Order: sequence, then C-alpha cells, then structure tokens
Amino acid sequence: MKNNILIIGSTGFIGKNLLESFLIDSNNIALLVRDSSKVSVNFRDNIAVKIIETDLKNMTLIKQIIETNSIDIVIHLSSSLIPSSSKDDFENEMNEIILPTYSLLEYLSEKKIKIIFFSSGGTIYGKVQENTINEDNPLRPINYYGYSKLMIENYIQFLNRTKNLSYLILRPSNVYGKYQKIESKQGFISVSIGKVLSGKPIEIWGDGETIRDYINVQDVAILTKKLIDMNINNEIINLGSGIGISLNNIVNLLQKNIDKKFEIEYKNSRSVDVDKMVLDITKLKSYINYEFKNIEDGISEFIGYIRCENEK
Repeated sequence: MKNNILIIGSTGFIGKNLLESFLIDSNNIALLVRDSSKVSVNFRDNIAVKIIETDLKNMTLIKQIIETNSIDIVIHLSSSLIPSSSKDDFENEMNEIILPTYSLLEYLSEKKIKIIFFSSGGTIYGKVQENTINEDNPLRPINYYGYSKLMIENYIQFLNRTKNLSYLILRPSNVYGKYQKIESKQGFISVSIGKVLSGKPIEIWGDGETIRDYINVQDVAILTKKLIDMNINNEIINLGSGIGISLNNIVNLLQKNIDKKFEIEYKNSRSVDVDKMVLDITKLKSYINYEFKNIEDGISEFIGYIRCENEK
C-alpha cells in the first residue's frame, strides 16, 4: 500500500531502516530533521524523499509540510533521552520534544491523520515480576526516558478518547543492528562492539545476569511496515523477540564473532536499570506470522556491517 508519510526522527538508526523499508513500495516520504547533513546521501538523492530542516517547535512549517504533501501517516521516533538521562535532560526534552509533540497531536486529531508512535518496551513498564510483559502490564517507568514515552502515550490516548485521534503505539524492546552508532551511549550490543574495536573494556552494570529482549532493527522495520499496511488502528503492540538473554551471554556471542581479546569491567548496578525485561509478543503474533532473526545471526551480520563501514 502506498502512503504519504512524514517521519520525525529519521536520522536515527531505526528511522533509517524504516525509510529503506518504506521506499521499497515507492511511498512518498517527507523527513523532518534538525540537521539535514545527517541524512544519508542515498536518501538525499531519492526523488521520493523530501527533506525539511526544522524542529518540532515550528508548528507553522510542520502544518504546511503535512498539507502540501498530503500526509496521511506521521511516524514519531524523536527523542533526545536515554535511560541514564538526568532531570536537566528531561526538562530539555519537555521543551524540545514533549510539549511540541502535544501540539502536533492536537493538529493530527483535527485533520484525521494517523500517528505511529515509537514508545519504549524496554523502559516504559519499569520493574516487573512477570516472566514476560504484555501490553496490559502496569506502566511504572523508573527513568526519565521511559517516563517521557509514557507522557506522550497518555496524551495520544487522551486525544483518541476526546477527538478520535487514530494511532498505533509500538513498544520495541532492545533494538540493535544496521546504522546503529557504536560510539553512542545507548544499546548494549552496539556500545560493546565499539568498546572492543577501540581496545577498551566492555562495561557491565551489575553482575551481567540482567536479562533483555533483543530485536534486530530490520525486523522492526519489516514488522512496522506490515502493521501499517494492515491498517491496524488504535492499538498498542510490543515489538520484541519474546526471548530473554543475559548481558553475559551477549558478551559470549561477541567473543565468538570478534577475533580480538577484550576485557570486561563489572560495575555497581544502576537504579535506572531494570533487572529483567522480556516482552510478551502474543498480540503481535496474532496479527503477523513472522520468523525473527536469531540473536547470533543478527550480531554476526551487525559486526560484518560495521567492518564494511570501517573499510570505506
């Protein structure tokens, strides 16, 4: 199905993979970016892609973009926070992202335009006792990143109740893979690869038995596109593999795939991290019968991608 899509937050690695997926079907894409130099050259040269350099606070321009390009779907990925972000970071997020997003959502509800919001399955639930977490679990985030996602989720659902805003909220688990920056501070797999390649020790907060649900970013892109094409409305859906793996096991997989010795530095656990996070993906499977990329193959491919990029 061909759509006119506005992507907010397209310069991150999830956004880049989504963009690649959407362009396969010749969708018309508008990208709202704060720095157009961060848009890959192959996307800048695509006639189906329009790039607009501005920020979320410029609602006058955003309205013009939506009307001029007959946008029927807005995908929101934008965030400046990570799980370890501070209160000052959160206050900046409030001014730069959250409050402007509220204004955008009001406008979308008036124009009957659908919002696809990328929340955070990894942080929005907080600490839970269940073996797996479904979409009906209580939302008790313990860091500012998760709380910021909860604020936007709540406003989307408020506007759905009061103004019939059409939405799809996706809660991805721990996403990794193609285009992810290995020098960033978020994403254990990518950060660990970066540490190893730069000759630094891998840092683990706690004893390494923290459990996470990892999903390859290309699976996220494919599943998102399928859900959009199916026109799933007014649902919240976990996007994960449904399989938990410890940080120590991730390190073992890295050792198998990187022909280089490295050290591991265990540090005191942090209050902003949950001990276990595995998503229940029963709802996702009720819509889509899908075979996920297994973690070992995903890590091997990701390392291969990084090596190819480093050789350029």
